[in-house]
Amino acid sequence: MKISCALATVLLFVGSASLFAADFSRSCAGTYLIQEGGGAKSLWTLEADGVFLGTSSAQQLFHFSNQQGVWDKDGNDGAKAVLLDFSFDGSGALINVGRIDIRLHTVGQGCGNIAGTFSLRFFEAGEDPLNPATDTGSPINDTFTGRRLTVDN
Repeated sequence: MKISCALATVLLFVGSASLFAADFSRSCAGTYLIQEGGGAKSLWTLEADGVFLGTSSAQQLFHFSNQQGVWDKDGNDGAKAVLLDFSFDGSGALINVGRIDIRLHTVGQGCGNIAGTFSLRFFEAGEDPLNPATDTGSPINDTFTGRRLTVDN
């Protein structure tokens, strides 16, 4: 009986540790206020199912849409993500698809603060934003920090 209780305790501990390590999506899902190194601010929402939504303070100035994409756990305290958006000329015609590849990690304990880097590419006609190797331009690289939005009691 002692052996099976000890085994059950070990299995419970290992199972719990595995669930915790794989739980980045549930524990860090939420909306973050992002400060980009280049000065823009964004709102990023990481949903528990892997959906990623973004809105940028630079949208009006540079004529691009809201951003939509996906994210996935990357290690115990990080994630990798991709956002896509549409860019328009002054008359409203589509000129390219923007793709932002993001690597982020938590800062400190919990998910209250994040930081990371991103790379922005523009995909013109004939280039495939789902295949970054087709981009003939140079990426724009930047850093960011973010704080999670919470409801104060």
